[in-house]
Parts: sequence; C-alpha cells; structure tokens
Amino acid sequence: MVNFRRMKIGDLDSIYKDQEIRSIITTSSPNKPKFAVVIEENNHIQGGASGYIMENAALLQNIVVKQHENSTVYKDGLIRAMIHFLELDGMDFLIVRDEDTIYTDIGFHLLQEDESFSVGLVRHMEEEFANTNSIYWIDLKNFFKERGC
Repeated sequence: MVNFRRMKIGDLDSIYKDQEIRSIITTSSPNKPKFAVVIEENNHIQGGASGYIMENAALLQNIVVKQHENSTVYKDGLIRAMIHFLELDGMDFLIVRDEDTIYTDIGFHLLQEDESFSVGLVRHMEEEFANTNSIYWIDLKNFFKERGC
C-alpha cells in the first residue's frame, strides 16, 4: 500500500542510509521553518520532498523518487500531497525551481516579474533563485477549488 505523509523524526535514519533519497534531508536551507513529505510503500520510504517556509509561501528545495515503474505517478502524488499538507498548514503559495512539465500539468504557473505576491518573497529568496530562469508557483488555496485532484 502506498501512503503519502509528513516525514517523522523516526524516518531520518532510513532516509540518510539510502543514498538514492538522502538529499531529502541533507539539502541545506536558511534558518527558516522546514517541511518534508514522504512516499511510503509497504513500510519503505520510496521518495520525498522537502523545503522551507518564507512568510506565506513554501519553497520546494528537493524532490526525489526512487526509480521504478511508478516513479512518475509517485512524483505526481507526492506533489499533490505536499500541496494538501501545506494548504492545511496555512500556506498560500508553493514555489518550485524546476522545468519539469509535471508542475504545469498539475497547475503551476511560470513566475512573472510583475506577480504582486512575489515581490517580497523573491527579494528574500534571491540566493535560492540565483541562476534560475524557471520559477513556478501555485496558489494553494485555489488548487482544490479549481481542479479535480
């Protein structure tokens, strides 16, 4: 059975020992509140996503899914679960720096310079966004209203 859930402290050892998914917990981030979601299948973690919170937005820093026949489906489910958990936590936006079409298929939008919500965030996240041309965002509050998930 596949389960998408928040990462627990007890997951750290097994994630760290697995070279394929270790980056979920070893990616450095600023001194900000963090979030992490994992995919668990038959009590084995198959992947996860992690990042940090800045004001009313979450920045995804790392997403990894072990390679197997359902990797793409698991990644899609992981992103949708992360959207759900972050929305429950009161976040308004999720921001990613990745050109993977899975994000636009889910409903992410390319960040434009004139996005009113992003001005302060981008200023605070300039180091994260350095050398990044493709930044995508999604409105978490409207995700479940507009789309069938």
